[in-house]
This record gives sequence, C-alpha cells and structure tokens, in this order.
Amino acid sequence: MTRTLALLLAVATFSAAPAIAQAPPAATTQGASPLFAAEIERAQAGVEASIRAGINVPVPKDPGGGFTHEQHKRNYRTIFEGGQLFRLTRDARYRDHVRDLLLAYADLYPKLGPHPAAANQIPGRLFWQSLNDSVFLVNAVQGYAEIRDALPAADRQRIDDQVIRPMARFLSDGSPEVINRIHNHATWAAAGVGLSGYLLGDRDLVDKALLGLDKSGKAGFLRQLDLLFSPDGYYAEGPYYQRYALQPFVVFAAVIAANDPDRKIFEYRDGIVLKAIRTAVDVTHDGFFLPINDAMPDKSLRTEELYHAVAIAYSATKDPSFLSIADWQGRTVLTPAGQAMAADLAAGRAKPWPFGSRLLSDGPDGKGGALVLLRTKADPTGPLLVAKNTVQGMGHGHFDRLGWLYYDETGAVVTDYGAARFLNVEAKRGGRYLPENDSWASATIAHNTLVVDEQSHFAGDWKEGEKSSTRQLAASLEGPTRYAIGEIDSAYKDVRIRRALLLIEVDGLSNPLSLDILHGTGSGRHRYDLPLHFSGQIIDSDIAFDRKLAERPVLGKANGYQHLWVDGEGTKAGKARLTWMQGSRFYSYHMAPPTGTQFIVAESGANDPEFNLRREPALIQRVDGAADATFVSLLEPHGAYDASAETVVASSARVSALEHRKEKGVDIVLITLIDGRRLAIAVADDVTAASKHSVTVDGRTLAWTGPVGRFDLVKTGAKK
Repeated sequence: MTRTLALLLAVATFSAAPAIAQAPPAATTQGASPLFAAEIERAQAGVEASIRAGINVPVPKDPGGGFTHEQHKRNYRTIFEGGQLFRLTRDARYRDHVRDLLLAYADLYPKLGPHPAAANQIPGRLFWQSLNDSVFLVNAVQGYAEIRDALPAADRQRIDDQVIRPMARFLSDGSPEVINRIHNHATWAAAGVGLSGYLLGDRDLVDKALLGLDKSGKAGFLRQLDLLFSPDGYYAEGPYYQRYALQPFVVFAAVIAANDPDRKIFEYRDGIVLKAIRTAVDVTHDGFFLPINDAMPDKSLRTEELYHAVAIAYSATKDPSFLSIADWQGRTVLTPAGQAMAADLAAGRAKPWPFGSRLLSDGPDGKGGALVLLRTKADPTGPLLVAKNTVQGMGHGHFDRLGWLYYDETGAVVTDYGAARFLNVEAKRGGRYLPENDSWASATIAHNTLVVDEQSHFAGDWKEGEKSSTRQLAASLEGPTRYAIGEIDSAYKDVRIRRALLLIEVDGLSNPLSLDILHGTGSGRHRYDLPLHFSGQIIDSDIAFDRKLAERPVLGKANGYQHLWVDGEGTKAGKARLTWMQGSRFYSYHMAPPTGTQFIVAESGANDPEFNLRREPALIQRVDGAADATFVSLLEPHGAYDASAETVVASSARVSALEHRKEKGVDIVLITLIDGRRLAIAVADDVTAASKHSVTVDGRTLAWTGPVGRFDLVKTGAKK
C-alpha cells in the first residue's frame, strides 16, 4: 500500500476493528446517491470556477475578511475538493489544477515571514494567525494525497519539500507555543503536522504530532484527547469550539486508525472521539449549537467540521441515527466515507437522533461539574432547559457559573449573548474578537446567573476561574419533573451560590414550566443582582415601572454594567410578573423575590462607539444590603398568536400564584393555576439520594426520598 493510498483510506472508510475496509470504486454523479451527487456538483462548480479564474496565490497582507485571507481559504478548499474530484472522475484537469496551485505555493511559501496583519495571536505565514495556517495544511494534505502518485517525481518533490514539509515544520518546531498547548489551536496544528508526516513517511513529524515536540506525551494529540474532553465527550471550551475542534480530531484519528492500527485510536479513552461527535450533536437545539462561552449563535450542524465528523462517525459505527443528522445537514464530504453514508441514507436506513436529557460531565476526570440538558421529548426543536454547572472553559470561558438557558419551538427564549465578534468581517477588525467580548459578552451580568456587588465571577480573571470547579450536586433526567442542582462557593470570596433548576410537566399545559430556586448565602452585606436575558417583545407586567425614556441612564461603570441602558425601574410587594411574546408564543416570568427587591428593565448596547453590540432586553432583580438572598422564579410558556388569522389564544398566564417558604432545610414552592389546581415542589438542602424528607403544606404531610419531591395537590389530599 502506498502512503497516498493509506492516507486516502484513513480519511475515508474504516471499521471499528483494525482491519481497513477498501474504498468504494471511483464514480461520477451518474449512479451516485442524491446527497453525494449534489456534493460532487457543488464541488465541480467551485473547482471549475477556480480553473477558469486561473492560479491566484497572492502575497498575504489582509486580516480575516480581506481579499488575500479569503483567497487562500478558497485555494485550500479547491485543493481539497479538486483532489477528491480527481479520485472520483480521473479527470486530469482537476489533478493539474491542484498541482499548479500547490506549485505556486512552492514558489511563494519559502519566501514568507510572519504575517503583516498579526495582532493578538501567534502569526501564521499565509494568515494573520497560525491557526488558519493549520487549517490550510489539514485541507491541503488531504487533497494533495489524492493526486500525489499521479504527479511526476520532480513536482512531488517540489511540493513535498517547499510546501508540505516546511509548513509542517513551521507548525511544529517553529511554533512550540502553539502545538504544545492543550487548546483547539494545538489540535489543528497536530492534525496538520501528523497528516503531513503520514503522507511523507516522516515518522518524526508523526510522533511530534501525537506526543508533543519532545515526544514525551505531555503534549500532542493524545494528551489533547486526555485533557480537552470529559469522559462524556464534552469539550472544555464549550459547544462552539467543540464544533470547531472536531474536524482535526476526527480526520487525524481516522488517519491514525489506518496507519497505526495497533493504537486503536477509536477505542482510546473508552471511545472518546466518537463520544465527542455524539455530544456535539446533543448540545444543539434545532441543529444550532448552544452559544455557551465564546460562541457565534448562527453556527449549526451545517458546517464543514460536522460534515466530516458525521461521515466518519457513521463509517465507524454504522449507527443509523447519524444518517438522520446527515439528512438534516443536506451535505456531506467527498470522501469514500461520505459516499458510503450518502448511499445508506438514500437506501432509507436513517433513524431519528435520540434527543433526550443528558448530564454531560465536565473536566478531564468528569469531576468539574456538568452541562445538564433537560428535554421533555425526543424532538430537536422541543423544550430544552440548559443548566451550565461547568468549569471555566479556559480563555474562551465566560463568567457564568450556574447560568441557564431555555429553548423551545420558537427558538432561544432565555438567551446567552455568545460572543462579541463579526467572524471574518474585515470592517469589524478582521474577524477578531472585539473589545466588548471582554467588557460585555463574558461578564457575569451578561448571563442568567447571580452577580454580587456588580463584580464578575472570579473578578473577571479566567485563570482564577480555572482553579475552581462547580459542584454538580444532583440531577434527574426523566419523569414529569426533571432537575439539576449545582453549587459554587469560589466565584466570590464570601458568597456561596446554590441553584436548583427544574423542568416541570403539568397536565393540561402544552409546555413545561421552568422553576428556578437560587440562594446567595454570604457574610456581610451585599448587592445581589439576578439578570434574565430573553428574546422577544415585552407585552405586559404587573410591576409599575418608572420609565427612563428621556434620560436613559447607564446601569453602572464597569464589569458589563456600563453596557446596559436602564429603561425602567420599579418595585412590587409579593409576587411579580413580566410577560413577553416571541414568535407565536407568550412567556410569563413569575417571581417570588426577596423583600425589597427592585426590578430593572435594561437593554444592551450602551457605551458602544463602534456599534458592535446587539440591542437585547434584560430584566434584573436587585436586592441591596443583604447578607443572604433567595430568588424564586418561574418561566411559563403559554398561548399562541396567529399572525395570518390575527387571532390570539391564552395570552394571559395560566399561573395565578407563586409562593415560597423555607422549612426544615427544604425550599417549598407552591404553584397555583387559574383553574384552582396547586402544585407543590420541595427541594431539600440535603441532596443525597437516600435522604428522607417530610414537610407540612396546608395541614397535609408531604413525604419523599431524595433531593426533590413533587406533589399535585387536589381536594382529596396530596398525590406524589
């Protein structure tokens, strides 16, 4: 087997066993399955356009979004796709165009120094950051592998020695501060270096990619698999970067499986690579990745990284649920793995993805907390409550321990800003993260969690945040009352935060209720702010707000507060409510706040001279001068609005009362519906599964075992 063929098989088709399956025969669109035929046609259109335009390999000068940046991106896509098309069609024009592109890089690359537009990242040669150079190499090697054996020896040597090997050396020995990190940049670098090593037969490059530059195993691809994923396959930096890092992980893993089968890479760490792919699908709603930590909210499973991941995962497992994801994507990759998957999809072998509740442990040992996904049905668009009880997430992490999100058929309801960035938009700083990412998007006040004394968690220092885990205390993923309970006492020096989030199904209500019980327990006196960021238009409230229409003051001076305009302030004794509409549904947010709570309606975007921030609403519950504060809130989806018929159903809340009290170490929340039904939720401080509890409600004794008891109260008594 030639090195080129070994590489081809590696990025294409394999089995879970060490034996390597043969690649499917070459094919064109004739006889190809619809999905794969469409992929061929799409690639042909792009490569043919590149052939017509001629070779264009410009001297790099622009940041992201600029001409030279985008041209080099187009070129590596052309190299990848042109190589695959040559394998499929044997059309010499594709081989020659890929060869000519690579020969042009052979003329250019040796002359390049650090990129002139470098800023806050390690500079590349072709791109403003070395990360993009790694992406270039990962794609270019795969395309080159398909034409290499069909080239004259002189051309192969020029491309090997003046493009592939020097790029690999630059990304390894030339960039030790990158490839030796435990980070997504290092994963892309390791994949590029390792792919190059296998193709060139250079064991030194392969070993440096796998084990780090000193080959000790303290860095490199295997160590990245050890430290960047939890045992459940959750990626340290969050879903957005899990998506981004998957391509180098899965492509390089497939190459390792073909060339070093004794490593059994797909069995490594209990199959962590395949777990990571499954988890990447799970951390989506309606196909879009949850915008946790630094994240763009428009990233979905329809992305190059996931096309590769899904094809390789299906090739390895033959799990038909991956076919349903490919069907939703409507795309695949031009590899034999993509071809075989598309054929099975066309044969009707797909089964729905088993969306459900998940507890995804965080940290390499699974002891750093968890991301808890609470779903009521196996529907990618259905209700989803997310409890973020995770670790920091390194430099891309936000200061939002114990935060939460809520989604349903209308999209994101309780929201996360994600990141302040315009990806590869040249006018917005070349695709780099904007200053407001630090001053707003990562700040605690920009999230749905407790802020103490207007300071972000860990004083806004992510390295301090890395030292502390969140405690995932208890969870229940099934039944009519699903919940997640978490705690942290290190976000602030003298305040412990505990939060219970519950997703509650109630007979007669078409959508579940989301109950939030949050305790801030401190020493001394503090200002406690609990923000809720939501999507939609405010419809009604029983809070009498003092409107700040003319002056529109700014909420504070730092830590994200400087980016919030105050639109209104108000107070209300007892239960309070705010109702908004999103899409065709209404949402009422019921609050049983601490005595003396001030309610603030705010909007993001203040102190934003470059108009970088989106204008989004928030409601803040504020308590001043308290040692402790307990916030009890309930999100109730209800009703419907039909814009076509101009009709409204159930625009008023179904919940008429929300009460809270503390008794014998138990939070008791009573929810009363307008039809007179009452629901009692009891959450114990003692979260051990075997602990027995009892409380008295309305003269009735309610008893249960474990952290949470649920009781539907009726006239005849209490029912568990």
